[in-house]
Amino acid sequence: MEYHQPCEERYPHLFAPMTIRGKTFKNRIITAPSNHGHITDPYTHQLNMEGVLYYGGKARGGAAMVTLGEALLDHGNSSAHASHVDLTTENCLPSLHRLTDYIHMHQSLASIELNHNGHFALPQYCGGAMPMAASAMDMPNGIHVREMNEDDMEQVAEHYVSAARMARRAGFDTVLLHYAHGWLMGGFLSNLINHRKDKYGGSIENRCRFPKMVLDRIRKEVPDILVEIRLSGSELTPGGIELPDCVEMARIFAESADMLHISCGTRLNASTRPIMHPSHFVEHGHNAFRAAAVKQAVHIPVGVVGAVTDPDLAERILAEGMADYVAMARAFIADPEWGEKARQCRADEIRPCIKCLRCLDVAGGRTGTKTAVLQDFTNATKENSCSVNPEYGRQEVLALYPKPEKACRVVVVGGGPAGMQAAIQARARGHAVTLLEKGDKLGGQLFYADYVWFKKDMKEYRDWLIRMTMRSGAEVRLHTEATPELVAQLHPDAVVVAVGAEPFIPPIPGVDGGNVYTANDIFADCSVLGEQVVLVGGGLVGCETALHLSRNGKRVALVEMRDTLAPDGYFSERLHTLEYLEKDPDIQIYTSAKCLAIGPDAVKIAGPDGEMCLKADSVVLSSGMVSRSALRDRFRGTAPRVIPAGDCVRASNLREATWQGYNAAMIL
Repeated sequence: MEYHQPCEERYPHLFAPMTIRGKTFKNRIITAPSNHGHITDPYTHQLNMEGVLYYGGKARGGAAMVTLGEALLDHGNSSAHASHVDLTTENCLPSLHRLTDYIHMHQSLASIELNHNGHFALPQYCGGAMPMAASAMDMPNGIHVREMNEDDMEQVAEHYVSAARMARRAGFDTVLLHYAHGWLMGGFLSNLINHRKDKYGGSIENRCRFPKMVLDRIRKEVPDILVEIRLSGSELTPGGIELPDCVEMARIFAESADMLHISCGTRLNASTRPIMHPSHFVEHGHNAFRAAAVKQAVHIPVGVVGAVTDPDLAERILAEGMADYVAMARAFIADPEWGEKARQCRADEIRPCIKCLRCLDVAGGRTGTKTAVLQDFTNATKENSCSVNPEYGRQEVLALYPKPEKACRVVVVGGGPAGMQAAIQARARGHAVTLLEKGDKLGGQLFYADYVWFKKDMKEYRDWLIRMTMRSGAEVRLHTEATPELVAQLHPDAVVVAVGAEPFIPPIPGVDGGNVYTANDIFADCSVLGEQVVLVGGGLVGCETALHLSRNGKRVALVEMRDTLAPDGYFSERLHTLEYLEKDPDIQIYTSAKCLAIGPDAVKIAGPDGEMCLKADSVVLSSGMVSRSALRDRFRGTAPRVIPAGDCVRASNLREATWQGYNAAMIL
């Protein structure tokens, strides 16, 4: 096993131990709560072995504390989905002990999030019971929510205490009380939801009264467990919690809590969702200043969550005294070895999260929806996956693929994301790999990330793929156009064909004009375009291209045949993209509009109001991609096994390219 020199000198604050009430955190890296459909049995609500491997892997990967998300407190009116881990019955104890034992084996602490869903609970998961909240309300989904009375509060408090007691019996060191994002407790704290006139509403002290009662009850009844609280530093919504309110609330909770960590946003306002769970438009570490304000006001450790994805940023936040610890969710989904790679001076090997929010949105049906719709259960796949980590969600299955007994000679055709991932994984499995790329560099279609202002995370991921391909030991031949004859001359045992896709050119009169370009043509250099651009195609790529053109001084008319922009986007990412489009004065949007003809200075379209002409100095096509199937099929018979991967199979997205490249290597 290769030994790596520890890197504590580079990250002295990140790897400084922290002791709270006798429990020692080996460093300042905490995994934030996350819940995933694949980790529990949907009928028993018990943690399965995939869940043990998933959460335990974060401890193995260097986290000082691992937090399991969204435990079920009761079956009456708290549940919002089918993947809660049930803390209401002793049946949970065997599986949870497997997890906490695994976590403790790595000298890490185990935590579990306790969260009553309140007004976001769904009757179909609660035996038909009506949800309840601080105040009565009608939810956007048409469900009526009743106002809680003191008997309800007493019952909920007991459910929290019972869950905390069960967590302690299961070996957890900490419980996290989710008092942010507008759930039941966050709803009591927020004037957006809490309109009560009694002692539980009005002033900050009153709004904290019930959540503080729950906290104190847990402290009294389960004294040997640490209690962490998550707060929204701001709900990012007029009339909601702002930072000064959060600071006052933190002072109240700090009287009894052991730790606080600061997030932002509220689920009651969907537009805050891609800031609460930061999209690629959001600055890294965007909650650090909020955590700093809270830290100055309280005497207990304060953490920060939200787009803290690299060790240098984490170290800076801690070194500057903005927080005492950092909490990460998606960073550890993208790379469960985040902590160990940082500790071993291998930070440049950490697989970057691209903030696409697939892991958050797809399984629950939050994709392919219109702007006003948050969740479409008829489209929910219940499949959890990560666009950049092909091992996420299937550790148990991948264990069935031991390293092959015999090394193969593998040729990979194409140096895009599918080809690079195939090369990396094939080398990891002991095969000899030659990668052929006709261009002068690796990266394929991801080249555009060098030029688009909000694609920094994608650029980091592409550069990571290139770096890991070059370090893998694969032979990389640039400026080498693969042909069947060349591949056959290398005598491979297997060929992975990853030749990608090319832009689809729609059959529009005038599409072959000198003023017409594809999106790929202009990412690197917009100067070839005139001032007024008509952009044909409003999928996610078209929408992002419009923002890119606007940033480069162009006025854009975006034309889309469908009635909805970017229906292929994941909900949170799409929501943020549309928000930027709608507030950009240099982008005009035409939906349900068909492009009829392209001329030298205008484009004719037909929309809801009939035909019209749009001025166009230049036209950019973003009409999707089409697989290079003919080129792909030329490599049939060049080896005993020929495996196509990525866009040449079906033009899709980065997740498909990454996973297909990985899968191709795994079956060799």
